[in-house]
Amino acid sequence: MTDRRAWPAAAYGSPIPANGLTAFAVLAGIALLGNGLKAVATSTVLVGEARFAAFLGIPVERVALLMQTIVAGMVLALAVYPLLLRRHSVRAIAIAACMAASAAFALLAAALLASPPQAARAIAAYAGLTLGAAALACLAPAAQALLVRWPAPAGRKVLTTLWTAATPAGFLAAPQLAKWFLPVAGLGAYFAVFAAMPVVLLALVVAGTALPALRDDSTRNAALPVPLLVAFVALVLAFEAWSTVGALLGYVAPLSLAVLPVLAAATAWLVRQWRVAGGLPRGKTGLVAALFLLQLPTTGFFEASFLFARGMPDSLVADRATLAAAAQVVATLGAGLVMHHLPDARARLPMLFAGIAAAGVASYVAYPFVDAHAYFLATAVVTGLGAGGLTLFLCMDLVDDAGRAALVAALPAIAIMLGTEAGLELLQVAYAAAQSAGLAGTAPYGALFAMQAVLALAVLPAVACARASAAQGSGSAQA
Repeated sequence: MTDRRAWPAAAYGSPIPANGLTAFAVLAGIALLGNGLKAVATSTVLVGEARFAAFLGIPVERVALLMQTIVAGMVLALAVYPLLLRRHSVRAIAIAACMAASAAFALLAAALLASPPQAARAIAAYAGLTLGAAALACLAPAAQALLVRWPAPAGRKVLTTLWTAATPAGFLAAPQLAKWFLPVAGLGAYFAVFAAMPVVLLALVVAGTALPALRDDSTRNAALPVPLLVAFVALVLAFEAWSTVGALLGYVAPLSLAVLPVLAAATAWLVRQWRVAGGLPRGKTGLVAALFLLQLPTTGFFEASFLFARGMPDSLVADRATLAAAAQVVATLGAGLVMHHLPDARARLPMLFAGIAAAGVASYVAYPFVDAHAYFLATAVVTGLGAGGLTLFLCMDLVDDAGRAALVAALPAIAIMLGTEAGLELLQVAYAAAQSAGLAGTAPYGALFAMQAVLALAVLPAVACARASAAQGSGSAQA
């Protein structure tokens, strides 16, 4: 491969230099697999609930606990990731994560194919899926840190667009795989094939980090001090403990209430350490907060539960999820195309996408009063379009000029995952509160959708404004 210093200067205005096509293709594969595999794995559990319930010998409703454990493992892995950066290179983390993920899913596949006793099946399912998903979660920020080393600014934007689109693309692909492959091959063969995907990514990482332009590993050290990172991990652990106890015993149970002071203390400790450390590089704090807040009202979960409670067909729920993911992919790719060819629109489009997302979420309020399948599908598409476009702008601004800071390159994955988890817990608390208030049947969903709409109308325009302010303050509004 040719060294970046040998590339003609004119090449930096185009995404792919004439002599860099192979290198760009390798990084494109890292972008798609590095951030997409975790979505495929988690979405497989969601769409294969009945099969997992039969394998574990539990009611379908209890598969939700397995999903919560998987998400908790991913959140904790991302919380620890900045600490790993202090001692290990991005390349080493990515290689170890690929090997761990492949081994975990291979273990799960072996258990699924061998059909051991029920206790062993449960251990294999929880351990294999949780550890595998946690390793895949670490690959998302590691992949982004490799992508931002691409020397051409236009190419970094294209790669970031692919990285952002990879998650909804994974959610789009998994239901199709579950529909066509699972019935024929079964869960065991499915995860045996899936265990090979991290190996493919491992080969791409090794090939990519061998490129002369990407060999520099000066991004290995995180800029934030250890006390701040430890405080961050402590807060995530306290939050996960509170959410787990609340899900199992109820959010007003004595043990759940007893965890709240620990959560408050961990939050205060993190704030104190943040002030001591001086925060993130200039302009990045507001973008991280905006990306985190974006997930709160747009995290989809209770809409599907509502449709099931209303007796809607499974096909409608599956089609709704498919169309929402497809809309998010289209919006992400479309926004990336506009940013590349019409850079002046970069300042105006975020507010437009925020308005689209807010309109989509607000339209959920009418769900209890309509029966039209087209309405349920259209609202999901509108929300996906708005959320996808706005997410890309925030991610793009966060990783601008992040080639020398691996921690900054990790911020999009961390903010999205933490925001998703916080959004799910916020909605679950609201749903539990509605039930405690005496609402029954589908009435709690109506109250939940109203709260979600208020949150969207209040938060999403503020997210767009915060993005504009932060981007201007950091000087990252360049084309």
